[in-house]
Amino acid sequence: MQLLNETEIRIATFKDALSIAEVHVQCWKETYTGMLKQEILDELKVLDKEQLWKEIIKSPDYKLLIYTENGIVKGFLDGYLNPENNIAEILAFYLLREVQKQGIGRELFQKFHQCALNNGYSFIRLEVFNKNPSRFFYEKMGARIIGETELPEFGFEITELLYQCKL
Repeated sequence: MQLLNETEIRIATFKDALSIAEVHVQCWKETYTGMLKQEILDELKVLDKEQLWKEIIKSPDYKLLIYTENGIVKGFLDGYLNPENNIAEILAFYLLREVQKQGIGRELFQKFHQCALNNGYSFIRLEVFNKNPSRFFYEKMGARIIGETELPEFGFEITELLYQCKL
Protein backbone atom coordinates (compact mmCIF):
# COMPACT_ATOMS: atom_id res chain seq x y z
CA MET A 1 0.00 0.00 0.00
CA GLN A 2 1.45 3.35 -1.08
CA LEU A 3 1.09 6.30 1.28
CA LEU A 4 0.01 9.60 -0.18
CA ASN A 5 2.36 12.54 0.21
CA GLU A 6 1.11 15.17 2.59
CA THR A 7 2.21 18.48 1.08
CA GLU A 8 2.02 21.98 2.44
CA ILE A 9 3.11 25.51 1.61
CA ARG A 10 3.42 27.69 4.68
CA ILE A 11 5.35 30.53 6.30
CA ALA A 12 8.66 29.30 7.74
CA THR A 13 9.23 29.24 11.48
CA PHE A 14 12.47 29.47 13.43
CA LYS A 15 12.65 25.68 13.70
CA ASP A 16 12.73 25.41 9.88
CA ALA A 17 16.03 27.31 9.53
CA LEU A 18 18.30 24.24 9.41
CA SER A 19 16.11 22.46 6.84
CA ILE A 20 15.97 25.59 4.68
CA ALA A 21 19.77 25.86 4.88
CA GLU A 22 20.14 22.22 3.79
CA VAL A 23 17.84 22.79 0.79
CA HIS A 24 19.68 26.03 -0.05
CA VAL A 25 23.09 24.34 -0.19
CA GLN A 26 21.82 21.22 -1.98
CA CYS A 27 20.03 23.31 -4.63
CA TRP A 28 23.15 25.38 -5.31
CA LYS A 29 25.13 22.19 -5.81
CA GLU A 30 22.42 20.59 -7.98
CA THR A 31 21.95 23.68 -10.12
CA TYR A 32 25.35 25.34 -10.35
CA THR A 33 27.90 22.50 -10.50
CA GLY A 34 29.77 22.93 -13.77
CA MET A 35 28.35 26.44 -14.18
CA LEU A 36 29.90 28.46 -11.35
CA LYS A 37 33.46 28.26 -10.05
CA GLN A 38 33.77 25.06 -8.02
CA GLU A 39 35.45 26.81 -5.08
CA ILE A 40 32.27 28.86 -4.56
CA LEU A 41 30.25 25.66 -4.23
CA ASP A 42 32.90 24.04 -2.05
CA GLU A 43 32.72 26.95 0.40
CA LEU A 44 28.97 26.58 1.00
CA LYS A 45 28.28 25.50 4.58
CA VAL A 46 24.87 24.48 5.90
CA LEU A 47 25.57 25.94 9.36
CA ASP A 48 26.49 29.32 7.84
CA LYS A 49 23.27 29.33 5.86
CA GLU A 50 21.30 28.28 8.93
CA GLN A 51 22.42 31.49 10.69
CA LEU A 52 21.35 33.53 7.65
CA TRP A 53 17.89 31.94 7.61
CA LYS A 54 17.41 32.40 11.35
CA GLU A 55 17.99 36.15 10.88
CA ILE A 56 15.64 36.34 7.90
CA ILE A 57 12.87 34.45 9.70
CA LYS A 58 12.97 37.01 12.54
CA SER A 59 12.38 39.98 10.22
CA PRO A 60 8.78 41.11 9.59
CA ASP A 61 9.77 42.43 6.14
CA TYR A 62 10.43 38.91 4.82
CA LYS A 63 7.83 36.39 3.74
CA LEU A 64 9.70 33.10 3.75
CA LEU A 65 7.43 30.47 2.22
CA ILE A 66 8.39 26.79 2.41
CA TYR A 67 7.15 23.73 0.59
CA THR A 68 7.09 20.49 2.58
CA GLU A 69 6.31 16.87 1.80
CA ASN A 70 5.47 14.73 4.83
CA GLY A 71 6.97 17.44 7.04
CA ILE A 72 10.29 17.60 5.12
CA VAL A 73 11.28 20.92 3.54
CA LYS A 74 11.87 20.45 -0.19
CA GLY A 75 11.79 24.06 -1.37
CA PHE A 76 11.35 27.69 -0.40
CA LEU A 77 10.81 31.21 -1.64
CA ASP A 78 12.38 34.12 0.24
CA GLY A 79 10.24 37.16 -0.48
CA TYR A 80 11.17 40.62 0.76
CA LEU A 81 8.55 43.32 1.18
CA ASN A 82 10.77 46.36 0.88
CA PRO A 83 9.42 49.07 3.19
CA GLU A 84 11.39 51.74 1.24
CA ASN A 85 9.49 51.47 -2.06
CA ASN A 86 6.70 49.69 -3.93
CA ILE A 87 8.92 46.87 -5.18
CA ALA A 88 8.70 43.43 -3.57
CA GLU A 89 11.71 41.21 -4.16
CA ILE A 90 12.37 37.50 -4.46
CA LEU A 91 15.81 37.09 -2.93
CA ALA A 92 16.02 33.29 -3.06
CA PHE A 93 13.80 30.68 -4.68
CA TYR A 94 14.88 27.04 -4.61
CA LEU A 95 13.25 23.67 -5.14
CA LEU A 96 15.09 20.38 -4.90
CA ARG A 97 15.43 18.78 -8.32
CA GLU A 98 13.19 15.90 -7.22
CA VAL A 99 10.16 18.22 -6.87
CA GLN A 100 10.72 20.52 -9.84
CA LYS A 101 8.35 20.63 -12.81
CA GLN A 102 5.31 19.68 -10.71
CA GLY A 103 3.68 23.12 -10.37
CA ILE A 104 5.14 23.74 -6.90
CA GLY A 105 7.28 26.67 -8.04
CA ARG A 106 4.27 28.24 -9.73
CA GLU A 107 2.23 27.88 -6.53
CA LEU A 108 4.99 29.42 -4.38
CA PHE A 109 5.41 32.29 -6.86
CA GLN A 110 1.66 32.91 -6.99
CA LYS A 111 1.39 32.97 -3.18
CA PHE A 112 4.13 35.59 -2.93
CA HIS A 113 2.64 37.50 -5.88
CA GLN A 114 -0.70 37.66 -4.06
CA CYS A 115 0.98 38.68 -0.80
CA ALA A 116 2.83 41.52 -2.56
CA LEU A 117 -0.34 42.62 -4.32
CA ASN A 118 -2.33 42.55 -1.04
CA ASN A 119 0.34 44.72 0.57
CA GLY A 120 0.13 47.40 -2.14
CA TYR A 121 3.31 46.61 -4.10
CA SER A 122 3.42 47.40 -7.82
CA PHE A 123 6.29 45.16 -8.92
CA ILE A 124 8.23 42.03 -8.02
CA ARG A 125 11.95 42.00 -8.84
CA LEU A 126 14.47 39.20 -8.72
CA GLU A 127 17.97 38.43 -9.92
CA VAL A 128 19.04 35.16 -11.51
CA PHE A 129 22.21 33.87 -13.15
CA ASN A 130 22.00 33.97 -16.93
CA LYS A 131 22.99 30.29 -17.25
CA ASN A 132 20.36 29.08 -14.77
CA PRO A 133 17.76 27.22 -16.86
CA SER A 134 15.08 28.08 -14.30
CA ARG A 135 15.23 31.70 -15.43
CA PHE A 136 12.73 30.87 -18.18
CA PHE A 137 10.20 30.00 -15.46
CA TYR A 138 10.15 33.68 -14.44
CA GLU A 139 9.47 34.71 -18.03
CA LYS A 140 6.51 32.30 -18.10
CA MET A 141 5.27 33.98 -14.93
CA GLY A 142 5.30 37.36 -16.70
CA ALA A 143 8.67 38.76 -15.63
CA ARG A 144 10.83 40.68 -18.10
CA ILE A 145 14.57 41.37 -18.08
CA ILE A 146 15.26 45.01 -17.17
CA GLY A 147 19.01 44.83 -16.50
CA GLU A 148 22.14 42.70 -16.48
CA THR A 149 25.36 42.77 -14.45
CA GLU A 150 28.60 40.94 -15.27
CA LEU A 151 29.84 38.67 -12.48
CA PRO A 152 33.25 37.32 -13.51
CA GLU A 153 33.99 36.35 -9.91
CA PHE A 154 31.38 33.56 -10.24
CA GLY A 155 32.69 32.03 -13.46
CA PHE A 156 33.18 32.35 -17.19
CA GLU A 157 30.45 34.38 -18.93
CA ILE A 158 28.29 34.53 -15.80
CA THR A 159 25.96 37.50 -15.56
CA GLU A 160 23.10 38.30 -13.25
CA LEU A 161 19.83 39.12 -14.96
CA LEU A 162 17.44 41.52 -13.24
CA TYR A 163 13.82 40.58 -13.84
CA GLN A 164 10.73 42.59 -13.03
CA CYS A 165 7.10 41.55 -12.98
CA LYS A 166 4.30 44.13 -12.86
CA LEU A 167 1.54 43.28 -10.39
